Amino acid sequence: MTWREFKVLGREEQHDYLQYLVDAYGANAVSFAKMFQNNANTVRRYIADNDIGITLNRGNRVDHARWNQFLGIQETGEGSAAESVSPEVSSGMRVSSATIRFCGTIDVDTIAAELRRLFDGTAQGEVEIFCTISGE
Repeated sequence: MTWREFKVLGREEQHDYLQYLVDAYGANAVSFAKMFQNNANTVRRYIADNDIGITLNRGNRVDHARWNQFLGIQETGEGSAAESVSPEVSSGMRVSSATIRFCGTIDVDTIAAELRRLFDGTAQGEVEIFCTISGE
């Protein structure tokens, strides 16, 4: 769920969603910020300003393996999560092909941000966009 989609939910739905993630994974403001691709202080302020009714303890211990699985982030061999695909990895290799799939409400800003993270602006090649749009 994107930050924009979350903010559209009713206050009770926001509370239930975040509280479930706190109870199930030990999520906190930092993990919510990672999920929403946002800033932890922004998440804390939004929860307080909108009276969402959950308490985020800084001492919560997030189950990182389960949290990353929930976020769809693959674990690396060392046990740390790969945050995102980097256009150039430390060995000098570059991304030669990638597939990104989004579903739900189309958020052009999120799609553009993901493309910016993937390509460094010097990449040359071909980009093909294929989408299936459902609706009434």
